[in-house]
Amino acid sequence: MKKLINNFSSAYKFTLLTVIALMSTNISYSQDFGADLVSSYVWRGTQFGSGAHIQPYMELGSGNFTAGVWGSFPTSAKGGGNELDLYLGYDFGPVALTVTNYTFPGEGGNYADGEGLFDGDYTELAASTSIMGVDLSAGYFTEVEALYVELGFSTGAVDIAIGYGDDQGNAWYADGGSGIVNMSFSGSKEIQISENYSLPVFGSFILNPEAETAFLVFGISF
Repeated sequence: MKKLINNFSSAYKFTLLTVIALMSTNISYSQDFGADLVSSYVWRGTQFGSGAHIQPYMELGSGNFTAGVWGSFPTSAKGGGNELDLYLGYDFGPVALTVTNYTFPGEGGNYADGEGLFDGDYTELAASTSIMGVDLSAGYFTEVEALYVELGFSTGAVDIAIGYGDDQGNAWYADGGSGIVNMSFSGSKEIQISENYSLPVFGSFILNPEAETAFLVFGISF
């Protein structure tokens, strides 16, 4: 298992080859980009940094394959919580698989020694599927040995997600333990700006029973 995990430290080679392939004129591909502006950055029941964050993304796709980059950056200099992630995904139909490299640059995009793109200790292997209207996903951080499992469903007006974290090897989701770390209740709507444009907005009430914390987040999508 350790040998398999260590192989992902060289995933950048695969990423570069993938991007080159996606950019080939002989391959049909799609592109997408945009951003969310959120009142605070809360991920899987834990807040990162403080204040509002802008969260841009860019993605290239070809068939069932996608490669992209996602980030979260505070709108104030002292907000903290910088993040820049690269990911690769393939949708097999019944199950979608994703490999994500999480990185946390400092101010000015600088990384600490031993960190950086593909140099840090935060690679996650994830799988997701949907069964009878229930979305199921699981992610495992290979180096810190942390597992997260989430199920989600919609009641029509409200989208509900419940997440379980297990990080008994390292303090990650549940401070070195395990339990329900994320319960979110979300909704979205579009605000009509003009005859041809509507602004998507969303909100989430988030509880972390394990940490006994709660958050209310508002966001705008562009």
